[in-house]
Amino acid sequence: MSRRTAFVRNNGMSEAGDPSFTILYSRCVHLGCPVQPNGPIDEDSIKKIKNVELRPVLAQSFGCPCHGGQYNAEGNRTAGPPVRSLDRYSFSIRNGKLILGELFAVGNVSGTGANATISRFPWSVPGTHVDGLESWLYPLVPSQVTG
Repeated sequence: MSRRTAFVRNNGMSEAGDPSFTILYSRCVHLGCPVQPNGPIDEDSIKKIKNVELRPVLAQSFGCPCHGGQYNAEGNRTAGPPVRSLDRYSFSIRNGKLILGELFAVGNVSGTGANATISRFPWSVPGTHVDGLESWLYPLVPSQVTG
C-alpha cells in the first residue's frame, strides 16, 4: 500500500441516483510535481481520522508551483505546460465508505460535478498526451521508451 494525496469533492447524487465524487490525483501531468488547491483552507474544519488528515479547501482551481500549470475545479488544464487534464481515481462505495480505485488519465472534462462527461483513458506517466492531435504528433515520451 502506498500513501497518495487526492483532492475529493462530494458532488451529491447523480441523475441516476448514485453518489458522485470528483477525485483528482494531486500530481501535475507535466512532470509530476505536487499540485496545490488555489483557495483558502477552512482551518476550523480540519480533522484527523486515524492516519488521514482532512483539510477542507474552498478550491476553485488548482496550480502547480513548479512550472505554473493551472487547472480548473474539474481538473481541466487552463494554463501552462501540462499536456492534459489532471488524472483521477476511480471509486466505489462499500459499507458506506468511499474506496479509491485505480488512477486513470483524463483528456478533457465537459460539464461539472455529477453531470460531468469525462474523456477517460488508461493511466499514463506525466508528459504523455492521451487524446487529440497531440497524441499522434507526440506519441512517445522518453521515460516510456525501453531498449
